[in-house]
Amino acid sequence: MLMATIFFIALFWPSTIAPTFFTYLRARYRFNRTTRQVYVLRPKRYGGNVILDWDRVKAHVNWCAPREMTPDQIGDKSARQRRQERGGGPSGIRGLVLYWPPLDPDDPERKGEDVLWVGPKLAGEPLWQYIRTFMEEGMDKVPEPNEYEWLRKGFHTPGQHLEETELSASRALDDLGGRGHNSAQTQFAFLMTFLWAPLHCLAERLCKWPTFPEEWNSDCGQKRREDGIGPEEPVRWKPSLENIVAEQRPRAHV
Repeated sequence: MLMATIFFIALFWPSTIAPTFFTYLRARYRFNRTTRQVYVLRPKRYGGNVILDWDRVKAHVNWCAPREMTPDQIGDKSARQRRQERGGGPSGIRGLVLYWPPLDPDDPERKGEDVLWVGPKLAGEPLWQYIRTFMEEGMDKVPEPNEYEWLRKGFHTPGQHLEETELSASRALDDLGGRGHNSAQTQFAFLMTFLWAPLHCLAERLCKWPTFPEEWNSDCGQKRREDGIGPEEPVRWKPSLENIVAEQRPRAHV
């Protein structure tokens, strides 16, 4: 029995257990328009933490790799060819990918190349325009997120997971359709998911919540909380004169 358990764990560890448990809970990206950089937190198996130059980014708003593509195939020529031929996978489901090309197109090691999947599937063009507008024009130019668009930092309780993850879309449809706040559809979604909520929360707590290194100063000194949901302060601030100069200097070359 012990040997069978060890064999089972060894068999599924690389593909299923390691990417899901005992790792960072999720990747995190911070877009900083003052420094014009993108700060990335992600597990080492997916490229590790990195700071990327906003001015080099290229957006692909309707992109998805073939299902069989693995992270270590990003730089593989044949894998890239399959990605182009079968973008979207069997179902053709696509999303927003941000791509940084190699610093030198002729570099066989493709140094500087990176790729980020950003946001949920099918969010492509609207999400890219939101990010681009924020980075190029400022926070005052983007719409304030509605109550369904806030994401929780840190870990969920079972009840929070149900409301914010499993039932949020159904609740939104209830509100839009004038069906009250607990339609038959929402009740069905609850019955299908409530038993799994405690297990989901347990799985979360087997992971670590990633935080941005202080030495990056990715928040420009405006400390942000690392738990909770919804608006937080400071969501708007007046940057110092030094930050304004640092922000305007790169724009002179755009």
